[in-house]
Amino acid sequence: MWRWMRRHFLTGLLAVAPLAITAWVLVKFYELIDATMRPWLQRIPGLTEAYPEQALTMIAFVSFLLVIVVIGLATRSLVGVAFFNLVERVIDRIPVVKTIFSGTKQIASVFLTDQRSAFQKVLLFEYPRAGTYSIGFVTRDEPDSRMLNVFLPTTPNPTSGFMLLVPREQAEILPLAIEEGVKLIISGGSVMSLEQAELLQAAAERLARHRGSVEETT
Repeated sequence: MWRWMRRHFLTGLLAVAPLAITAWVLVKFYELIDATMRPWLQRIPGLTEAYPEQALTMIAFVSFLLVIVVIGLATRSLVGVAFFNLVERVIDRIPVVKTIFSGTKQIASVFLTDQRSAFQKVLLFEYPRAGTYSIGFVTRDEPDSRMLNVFLPTTPNPTSGFMLLVPREQAEILPLAIEEGVKLIISGGSVMSLEQAELLQAAAERLARHRGSVEETT
C-alpha cells in the first residue's frame, strides 16, 4: 500500500510541479510589475479616482510593457548602443557586480533569444571518447568546411556547456526538432520515446561502423 501511494504521489507531483512553478513565477512577476509601476501611476492626478484597482493594475502592466519596448527601441539606436556599452564598461570595473551582471546576462541571452535560430540541427557524435556518444546542436555549418561548430550542453543545466569543432564525417544529423533535443538533454535521457531510443541506437551503430572502416583503411 505504501509503495502504491508513493508511486502515484510522485507521478502526481511530477504532473503538478511544472504548472505550480510556472504559476508561481507568473504571479511573482505580476506582483513585481504592480509594485513597481503603481506608485508612479498613483501620482497622476485623478487617475486613481477615475479607474478601479483592477484597471489600475492593468494600466501598470501595459505601461511596464511599453517601457520595455521603448528601451528595446533605444538599444537599437546609435545613442542607445553607446549608452549601454558605457554602462557595461563601468560595471565590468566593479569586482563583484561584474560577475553577477555577466552571469545574469548570459542566462537571459539563453532564455530570451530564439534558440531555433541559434541551434540549427541536432546531431550525434563521439564524445568524450571512442565508443561513447553525445547529443549536441549545430550552431554553424559552412558548406565548404569539413568541421561543424557544435554546442554540447550539460545535463540538467543546458545553459552551460562546451563549444566543439566536430569533423562532419564523424557526426550524424538526427531528424529531431530542437525542442526534442533539449528535452532529451535536460531529462538526462529519462524522457525518451521508443522511436527516439531506436533512432539514437541506429545512429550510434552507423558512426561506430564508420570509425571501424576508417581504422581498417589506416
